[in-house]
Amino acid sequence: MIKGFELKEESGSVFLQLLHLRGIKHAFGTREEREGMAAAFGFSSQQLLTLRQVHGAEVLVVKENPDTLPHPLPYDAAITRREGVALGVWTADCVPILMVDQSKGVIGAVHAGWRGLRHGIVERTISKMGESFRSPPGDILVGIGPGIGPCCYEVGKDVVNLFQSSRDDGHLFIQEREGRSFLDLGFASRLQLSKAGVAPENIEAIPLCTACREDLFFSYRRDGKTGRQLSFIMLG
Repeated sequence: MIKGFELKEESGSVFLQLLHLRGIKHAFGTREEREGMAAAFGFSSQQLLTLRQVHGAEVLVVKENPDTLPHPLPYDAAITRREGVALGVWTADCVPILMVDQSKGVIGAVHAGWRGLRHGIVERTISKMGESFRSPPGDILVGIGPGIGPCCYEVGKDVVNLFQSSRDDGHLFIQEREGRSFLDLGFASRLQLSKAGVAPENIEAIPLCTACREDLFFSYRRDGKTGRQLSFIMLG
């Protein structure tokens, strides 16, 4: 499996791509998108489906024409096998996760913050791909995009207690340093993917922290009120 990522600039947009998703239209955006993402990949803004992200764990299954869906869409993940639909998520510290089962022609996009991860948003998305489109977890490739890292994501004891009381693996992605607690969203996402049956070699992440890299990313934790970067995946 090819590992690593590339930073690219096209049509005024700066974005990152994972090498192991090469051949699949996808991108993890930066603060330098300049609304050129669609132009860079040859689709219209009308083909981009984004969600009213509510920090939950509900997964939207898109089988019909997205234009017929009632809006707004209160979900934090979406899956489809419709060609020509770009599934997008907006983030500014939460983790964007893109998925593809090339054998079945199915894609997924997930917005994974601590609340969604606590309720199993990643596991539920993999499960929905199997239920709705018969995607075997072992065939799914996953890309985890930039989010706030455990270097910067300090959380209170209330969050720590919620994870430890609701998940048997909660202690694995909480780091304790000098009496303070830090959450590793990327590792929590990997754990959920593995529990759902995704092969470790099919998971690749971009190891950049949105709070550290002010040159590339918006960060709510760093800046307070801020913009968000778009990530997307698309068939066809």
